[in-house]
Amino acid sequence: MRNPFYYGNEVSGDDFCDREQELHELTGDVRSGLNVLLYAPRRIGKTSLLRKLQRELVQSDEYVAVFFDFFSVSSVDEFIQGYFNAVAKSFDTVPERVMNLLKSVLKVRPNIQVTLGQSGELMYGMSFSRKERTASLEDVLNLPHVFAQAKKRRVVVIFDEFQEIEQFDLEKKFRSIVQTHGRDVCYLFSGSKKSILQRMFHDSSRAFYRSVKHLRIGEISLDQWTGFVQTKFARTGKEIAPDLIRRAFTITRGFPYYMQQLMFEVWDRTDAQVDESIIEDAVRLMCEREYDLYSLVWSDLTPNQKKTLKYIVRSDGRNLYANDQLGETGLTASTLKSTLDGLMKKDVCERTDDQYLLVDPLMRHWVERYMA
Repeated sequence: MRNPFYYGNEVSGDDFCDREQELHELTGDVRSGLNVLLYAPRRIGKTSLLRKLQRELVQSDEYVAVFFDFFSVSSVDEFIQGYFNAVAKSFDTVPERVMNLLKSVLKVRPNIQVTLGQSGELMYGMSFSRKERTASLEDVLNLPHVFAQAKKRRVVVIFDEFQEIEQFDLEKKFRSIVQTHGRDVCYLFSGSKKSILQRMFHDSSRAFYRSVKHLRIGEISLDQWTGFVQTKFARTGKEIAPDLIRRAFTITRGFPYYMQQLMFEVWDRTDAQVDESIIEDAVRLMCEREYDLYSLVWSDLTPNQKKTLKYIVRSDGRNLYANDQLGETGLTASTLKSTLDGLMKKDVCERTDDQYLLVDPLMRHWVERYMA
């Protein structure tokens, strides 16, 4: 029997849990022509959410939706080629019509090629000289707007992991072009590195300052997970009690990636009914599998940052400046403030109301097991 839980890649269909409220809000923002910044830590399911939004917009036949992931981009030329391909493939499924449209709107008149990718999909590319790079970049960035005006259709552009643009010094160019597109093109900027995104969109000296609506994608609620998990167990002839789903939710903080992974391992170890030992064994295995990754993060911390991280885990991130607790760590209040700032800048921890949390919920359990 196939395991009913899935993780590791984008999820869709029956594997997708909830997010109805976020989808409703984003759809409303798109209809209003707003540009939006979505922040969510990695493994909370923002890419799956954005892909679902893209599919629903395209299926409505009201929009052309372009999706581009900055995460793997290593140069400006690579961005130009990758974005050009993403935009071109969104315009039409017939290569001849796409080629005719591109040739009619591109000022540089580059040599456009159509090839087959490794998976057999069509790939659009363009060649340009070094002196044509700036003009080609502007042309490609303007393509969604040109298409929207020519075809009288709304366009939505989704940039995932947008914070990676910082390394290419393209913010001013992006902003200068995007702001001319009005309501014809709606932009959704998504990212996972909170410290970089805050600098990009909250610093008054930066190009994107106060240019977007801000939307944080949070955890999926316990109620949603309870129905989702129990249904999948029941369909496969197994049972899990609500209090054990609550235990799994506490461990994962409702992060979709980790909740799906934990339930995958729990289901795999369950013959008929889940018990506490199965969940604890699955968490142990997950921590073992992530050991190398978390070790790299840990090795990049200063000794005082390591002390602070242990302190956050031990105290549940609350009342960190209480004299009796702080004295046991060997840290002063000023040192604690400095190390907390450093950990947040590295996106290892974050502050939520009056509590400090590790951005990655599983890392908390790794620290407890291996570094306490």
